[in-house]
Amino acid sequence: MAHLFISYSRADRPAIEKLSATLEEAGHSVWWDRHIRGGAAFANDIETQLHKADAVIVVWSSDANKSDWVKDEAVFARDKGILIPICLTDCEAPLGFRQYQVIDFQKWKGDPGASEIHSLLSAIAGLTGGDQPAAATPVEKSLLDKVKSEPPFMVGAALGVLALIAVIAFALMPRGTVEGAPEEQIALSDPEQSSEVSIAVLPFADMSPEGNQEYFADGLSEELLNVLVRVDGLKVASRTSSFALKEEILSIGDIAERLNVNHVLEGSVRKMGSQVRVTAQLIDAHDDKHLWSQTYDRHLSDIFRIQDEIATAVVDALRDELGMSEDEEIDIKPATENLTAYDAYLKARELYLARGKANVAESMRLFEHAVEIDPNFARGWEGLAGVYAIATSWGINDKDYSALALVAAERALKIDPELSAPYAVIGLTYRTHYPTPWAASIDNLKKAIERDPKGTDPRLWLGMNYLAVGEMKTAIEIFDGCLELDPAAKLCRKYRSLSYLALDDFDAAMIDANWNAEDGYYRDFDAYLPYFLKRGDRLLAFTVSRTVNWWGGFPHRDYIAAVENPDDQPPELLEKFKKWGESKKVNVTSHTNLMLTLKAYDEVVVDNFNNDYEHLWLPQFTEYRQSSYFKELAQGLGMVDYWREAGFPPFCKEVSETEFECE
Repeated sequence: MAHLFISYSRADRPAIEKLSATLEEAGHSVWWDRHIRGGAAFANDIETQLHKADAVIVVWSSDANKSDWVKDEAVFARDKGILIPICLTDCEAPLGFRQYQVIDFQKWKGDPGASEIHSLLSAIAGLTGGDQPAAATPVEKSLLDKVKSEPPFMVGAALGVLALIAVIAFALMPRGTVEGAPEEQIALSDPEQSSEVSIAVLPFADMSPEGNQEYFADGLSEELLNVLVRVDGLKVASRTSSFALKEEILSIGDIAERLNVNHVLEGSVRKMGSQVRVTAQLIDAHDDKHLWSQTYDRHLSDIFRIQDEIATAVVDALRDELGMSEDEEIDIKPATENLTAYDAYLKARELYLARGKANVAESMRLFEHAVEIDPNFARGWEGLAGVYAIATSWGINDKDYSALALVAAERALKIDPELSAPYAVIGLTYRTHYPTPWAASIDNLKKAIERDPKGTDPRLWLGMNYLAVGEMKTAIEIFDGCLELDPAAKLCRKYRSLSYLALDDFDAAMIDANWNAEDGYYRDFDAYLPYFLKRGDRLLAFTVSRTVNWWGGFPHRDYIAAVENPDDQPPELLEKFKKWGESKKVNVTSHTNLMLTLKAYDEVVVDNFNNDYEHLWLPQFTEYRQSSYFKELAQGLGMVDYWREAGFPPFCKEVSETEFECE
């Protein structure tokens, strides 16, 4: 059988998967870029496989017709005499290929016995000298086929299914959910029904010969996203949401539906030495229509001009929908004129976002290198401030990184006072100082939000601050804003859930917990154990404990028993957990939830505190909040000074000038 090469546009990948599987089932060997080896030189692999191919199936479509890559591969196949063109959409091939008969696959639904497949297999056999396929024979319709072909029956079936789903959903619905609960605020809508102008900027594909410029392509995408997010009237899907689809194989329509947008900007970057080719295209997700596309072949030093031109072209294409006047312009200021510093910055930012101790350490080195090359690189200092601020949380403790973070943030603001992130870093860094200057921390986070109203990190940290000082309702409002901007923000969901839990609203808390669980995020789920056990679900309680406390040998049985019977614990239980911690090099006394569960109140002190304020306010720890231990901790953490200045939270009240009490 023949060795086949499939050339296609990325937007058509779902159909290509079905086509490849069908051809393989017919006995052919099929290669498409799914088979590229990890780390392989992208262009080299393609060229090798093209030369090996007995036939090249070029899949024309509205996207493929504009793709330089597909055209190049089609030219190779045409010149070698091994071209077999088919089409998924837009069956008029580009100029230079219209003299070839194109097999129409526009109505193909993946059926291996369809006439389209028979025509393609016949073309392959004719080109390669293989056996012609047997004539396609009519197949009796299955029940599913009949259902699909009977609109009235299909409508009735669909309504029946929806009714069944409604009954099940009602049966499983948590009781007591408040009006306007989180699930209503984050419900996705059909992009075709949305009247607002919205866009997702997908991570640009790295098409460089060595396949090692992903950080550069991601950086370009993020720069464009950051520019477009500042355009009035344009809703932009968050980086977290759009970049989360990076490894998924989805059509433009699926992407738009998933991200709740009606436009998609995608592209590719091919970087070779000092030259760069950037291809970008803006697609209307309603009808898969290309509103604009362009290829830029420039010197690398023009990268900021390219960003400016792409952003301007996108806004021009959407100007009428946005109601913008013709004289309103976008201006992208070069972050730095030094390309070496900018390259180091992009690498550093990619590692910073990836997290992990090794990545954070290398990110720090690269940010330091960037500002050493260009001391006036404001965003380089901004990035350095950010990585300094998180260094200690990743076990990097060789310097006073809290002080260094403040110095770097202030340096960034001195160069560019309009930056947002340095204020957020200052607010976050103040939080790690004991006693914490809560008012100053909150003020800086609010300044960050004023300068970047669509940023989620400052909202996350501001909400965490209000949760820390016991202002749960205010915290929930802040997290609502965070999740409105980015429904995929797991940390905002986590802390909103814990805020609801502190208010003893378990049903509302579980809505966010369920969302995070679906995404595989279980941090702090042991906060829900008392509720699971109260409902008699010990199996779920043990499962959660084993998921959260994943270290080998953790005393799960003793932990669950302590949660179930807080007033009946053996005196040696704390020592048992400490010995286990010593064997695993885990400081159990820094785990506030565990210490409060074991009633080891004297272990929850400023020196051991791990910034997990949310546990202090959980309903199961009322006894602790009424103790002298909590009063001493609250004083040491600066909470009492803040309360006396800003007012006591609902859980607490001032008794005298020197005394207070909490529920």
